[in-house]
Amino acid sequence: MDKIVRVGVAGLTHGHVWGLIDAWKKVPNAKLVACADATPLLEKAAPDFLKTYTDWRQMLKSEEIDALLVTSNNRESSEITVAALELGIPCLVEKAMAANAEDADKMLAAQRSSGKALMINWPLAWNPWVYELKKQIEQGAIGHAFHMRFRIGHSGPKEIGCDEYFVGWLYDEALNGGGAIADFGSYGAALARFLFGMPESVFCVRGNYTKDYDVVDDHALITLKYPKMSVSLEGTWATAAFDASANPVVHGKAGTLAVYGNQLKRHLPGQDPIDIVSAPLEETNPAKYFLHCMETGEEPTGFRDPVIAADACRILDAAIESSRTGCAVAPK
Repeated sequence: MDKIVRVGVAGLTHGHVWGLIDAWKKVPNAKLVACADATPLLEKAAPDFLKTYTDWRQMLKSEEIDALLVTSNNRESSEITVAALELGIPCLVEKAMAANAEDADKMLAAQRSSGKALMINWPLAWNPWVYELKKQIEQGAIGHAFHMRFRIGHSGPKEIGCDEYFVGWLYDEALNGGGAIADFGSYGAALARFLFGMPESVFCVRGNYTKDYDVVDDHALITLKYPKMSVSLEGTWATAAFDASANPVVHGKAGTLAVYGNQLKRHLPGQDPIDIVSAPLEETNPAKYFLHCMETGEEPTGFRDPVIAADACRILDAAIESSRTGCAVAPK
């Protein structure tokens, strides 16, 4: 029988937490032992856990925890992760890792010092086309890739019905790191970093264009400059009833790769679009994948690598600075 893995959850205000709790329930040898949160959401989660706390620090002090799911706001998630790693507790952190690169670097330093697993979960990471797209680009399926455009978002957290606790920190720039730029711009920044590495410079325009309430930005347009290519990213809380988003298009000298829903297609001159079969992932449950990393000592790979997420924070830091200065900024 596999060893029982005692799982704790720190924070319930990240709306993705419920799907991740369900993911842990599907791990046969995982036991949900404790959950900590300071909001009434704790009552909703309580039936799934042996014990609940209103303070994550007290939970870490009182409980024997083998793996920690960190799902608070972007600022507190960094603080929790550093504290847990310093105690030798592996951490699975929901995107976007941190509110800024400084906090992300603290997490990386704690991981390196502890030697324990750290994984950043992006819902996008479990789509096979993400990895097939990278493979096709690297194999030269469209020749030299010179431009990618990627758009992701919706009409806004309030508008789609997110709970008040999730909305409460998403709209707080200090806790989130921005508005739509932090929420959805982070996906694009991470995807660009995963596919093409770090850009030379970043230019950004963002603002509150559609909301009649206070929010730092509901739409952001970010341009990344590489030596022989460019990337255009949109993160939005402003667009209603248009596309499903999260469908990148990569233009190359010899053709184009584009994602429609979950289908990757190659467009070549004079031909009908060609469906590209994406190899299935060996594991699509983030909890099971994280446990595998814990047990084997393997580093999370690809889109789940915390270095990718930290570099995405650097790109967004540069984008936010650019939006303030009106100038292109080199990520640090």
